[in-house]
Amino acid sequence: MAKVIVVGLAKSGVEAARLLASRKDTVFITEFKDDMATRKIAALLVKEGAVKPRNIELGCHTGKFIKKADLMVVSPGVRRDAGPIKLAEAGKIPVISELELAYTMCPAPIIAVTGTSGKTTTVTLIGRMLRAGGFDAIVCGNIGNPFSGEIKRIKKDSVVILEVSSFQLELIDKFRPRVSVILNISDNHLDRHKDMNEYVTAKFRIFLNQKRGDTLLLNKNDELLRGVAGIVKGPRMEFFNEYKDFGPRHKILNEDFLASLSAASIMGVDDAKMLEVLRDFKGIEHRLEHVANINGVDFVNDSKATTISSVEWALKSLEENIVLIMGGKYKGGDFGLLKPLVEKKVDYIISIGEARPQIKSGLSGVKPIFEASSFSDAVSEGFKKARKGGRVLLSPGCSSFDMFENYKERGKIFKELVNEIRKSE
Repeated sequence: MAKVIVVGLAKSGVEAARLLASRKDTVFITEFKDDMATRKIAALLVKEGAVKPRNIELGCHTGKFIKKADLMVVSPGVRRDAGPIKLAEAGKIPVISELELAYTMCPAPIIAVTGTSGKTTTVTLIGRMLRAGGFDAIVCGNIGNPFSGEIKRIKKDSVVILEVSSFQLELIDKFRPRVSVILNISDNHLDRHKDMNEYVTAKFRIFLNQKRGDTLLLNKNDELLRGVAGIVKGPRMEFFNEYKDFGPRHKILNEDFLASLSAASIMGVDDAKMLEVLRDFKGIEHRLEHVANINGVDFVNDSKATTISSVEWALKSLEENIVLIMGGKYKGGDFGLLKPLVEKKVDYIISIGEARPQIKSGLSGVKPIFEASSFSDAVSEGFKKARKGGRVLLSPGCSSFDMFENYKERGKIFKELVNEIRKSE
């Protein structure tokens, strides 16, 4: 029984606290926020018996409080250079991520998926393919339900499919997937990582502890991943674009689909069952989700596109005559990389949020740009500018945190605004 301090009271922190309490550790919680919502969450954990009131610190992180711990567990939202981590390191207190904590208590093999874009689609498909093959597949992680919260229902014969972010991988120790997948690497989270090298290094930690008998799946079309393939030691390395010739044999070009087929096949699912899942797949909410057609104009919700590469994928996937709504909290990267696709497929750009200057800098002169004063203004302007037979696409290329709680809230409000337009027409 150890004294463990959990940093952060978002979903991952809450589930980490519950998991630690279930194994009879003494739980401490330190959270910089001290508002009504945070106090309610803390009170709920007290009521559940996961933590004692005296072991909760809100509104600050103090060395006196942190030095009580034998171990620190960090939520993904906490920066690697954050104050509590520095205090723990100064006191020689080991620091691990919520991902690592859950891994130490997981009895089942893990398929872990990372990359700049496409993670949610890929883990969703792998989960469905494994279930079609008769497996007890549990999809969790950065997809919205923390790994720690699923431990109680994971059995030895289950298979865990994890969406993992660079933030979660920064503080792993022994985390070892049976199959790891890196979909792609492009500029992302440069508001959090000090540079691209740090971001890439974090992503590559997914195969840090893999050994003989494990498999690493990489994207041959990604120049960076082609380069790392030659220095991989330990796991068997495969390019999912070439694995079992799934692409040529079944005329599949979508890289997320090929990665899913490869991972599920490695676990033993037969081709017929996997292909049936693909045929029935209608996509996921907030990822190129068709919302409505109003007076001949399609509205498409791609709120989950929080990177420039995700916007690129969305533009490649849709026909031309697009009014593109993009922006939010800037995460780094060059919007200018979208110029060829914007020139070919976009009629009009509507920028929102804090990233408006970066969008203007990267795409000015390519197509007209309207800087919306509000999200509602953006959707309304999008409908006005859209041609009949065209589409209004919300594909932000940015995080949502300047205007919304998360990308789900952004997508939900987009759909509500579209429905208001439909009612008024």
